[in-house]
Amino acid sequence: MNSQNLLCRLIYITIFILILSGCAQFRPDTNPILDKKAFFLANQARSFNQHIVTSKGTGWIRLETKTKTDRFKIAWAAVSPNKIRITFLLSGHPVETIIATGKKITFISHTGEHSKYSYNSKDPNMEDYIHVPVKMSEMISILLGRLPVKNFDDAYFSPSDTSLSTITLRQNWKGLAQSLHVNSKKRIDSLKTTDLSEKLLYEMTITKYKNNDFGTIPVKIEIKDNDNRKLTLEITNFLPNPPIKESVFQLTESR
Repeated sequence: MNSQNLLCRLIYITIFILILSGCAQFRPDTNPILDKKAFFLANQARSFNQHIVTSKGTGWIRLETKTKTDRFKIAWAAVSPNKIRITFLLSGHPVETIIATGKKITFISHTGEHSKYSYNSKDPNMEDYIHVPVKMSEMISILLGRLPVKNFDDAYFSPSDTSLSTITLRQNWKGLAQSLHVNSKKRIDSLKTTDLSEKLLYEMTITKYKNNDFGTIPVKIEIKDNDNRKLTLEITNFLPNPPIKESVFQLTESR
């Protein structure tokens, strides 16, 4: 490698490091002992209900914008981490079915609103369909009874919250990713997700947990974005870890 190529490579690496450093948020000084506690609680939230790898269920979903509100009954079958079939029903009749396989997503109208169509995506953003900027993997996580906590490298209690109930999660070189709020029962009752510029993507609030023989799951959830668009989910029936055939995710219009 000649000196000119070496110099160019060093310049590119330096620029890359500066860009990443610019994206990383300043980390406040915190108590290392409390950091360990925050990391432990965050890991608990991350691993919450990880033993549930498949689910079937029904519930109600309400989608709200500034100009419109829709309410549907839903039925789903989901497989971690990225497979789901979810059907929206109105007055007991199917309206729309969405299928994600981890490779592509398919939309089927049962009312003739549109023809069946698909596009390739490992983890599509559902903002165009449910109005809030939630990834499909995050929706699947919620419908598995889990919490959509992202991977993190660092966790600490927010210095501005002296009650030690707000935990900030960070990923290396990615700045602030999420913050968790822990209630008096040590359960997560809200979760905020931001982008790299620290703009709020959505805030998820859990208003009710339900205890079952197999464990506890969130059953009433509100997801709100920066424009006050809302998705409200109420789970009415939930079956953990049922066998789900691959054919479920090969649904056709005739089915």
